[in-house]
Amino acid sequence: MKKGGRLPCVMSGCGKGALLVTLALVVPLLSGCLGATDEGDTNSAVTMNVHYDATSGTVLERVQNGQTLTMEGVELTFDFARVTSTAGAITLISLDPGDDDDGANTVTVNANEQAQIAYEYQTHGLFTVTLMATDEQNNTGTMTLVVRIDKTVEWVQTNTNEASTMSIDTNPDCDCGTPAHVEVNSTVTNRNNIVPPGAPITVTWTLSDAADGVRSSHSEQIGEGQSAEWNHREGNVNLGSWSLDVTQGQNEAENLDISHTVHVTYEPMESEPNPLDQAGAPSA
Repeated sequence: MKKGGRLPCVMSGCGKGALLVTLALVVPLLSGCLGATDEGDTNSAVTMNVHYDATSGTVLERVQNGQTLTMEGVELTFDFARVTSTAGAITLISLDPGDDDDGANTVTVNANEQAQIAYEYQTHGLFTVTLMATDEQNNTGTMTLVVRIDKTVEWVQTNTNEASTMSIDTNPDCDCGTPAHVEVNSTVTNRNNIVPPGAPITVTWTLSDAADGVRSSHSEQIGEGQSAEWNHREGNVNLGSWSLDVTQGQNEAENLDISHTVHVTYEPMESEPNPLDQAGAPSA
């Protein structure tokens, strides 16, 4: 099992260095855009009528002065209440969230005790989810769908004259597609140092990729008590650890407040949601 944790209705980067998505990966992802895929035997007694309100979300991590303050995962819920079998009652339902290599994070529950499975993703990726139901005669029904989980990191460093490097992990937590974009929204404030009053300083942002190549940089002059912003979006993402640095001009050492918001995002290739009211059932 990879990084991430399971909860009672639970969770979880794995990274593959390849820059190209193979055909074997692209085909299921493209089919996922159109909806879930029923992989059960056409003669199976089990009908996989599963409902879910969402198939995407964004994990949010907050980091301040080098310490992770909070991590908010994305919980998705799958309702098996209307899964049926012509051969008897449904006895087991399960969900493989697709965020590990060997199915170790699969959740299986007694269908007589609960009809829903909720799972919390804590890292980003395009995950192939497998849903399964088994009846009392051991007939099974299976369906798959694609879930898209993006990630946002809010990174803050205060009152520093030597900014730390922000590390950005672009490795997805699945054997799946590469992120489409890394987007930076950053604000740097030149604190008002009253004694002695300082002249404007030059601040430079530098975004480097996993191969240590500089993707983009930007410089601004910032006066005492003033702020400057840099907003940038980068595509053609390679996998690994990217970095975002803020440096001051030569012989400059003003105290700064730095606030980065970085988004790691994927193409919208997730399966369509299948909410209960959309499926023709009466709304609550």
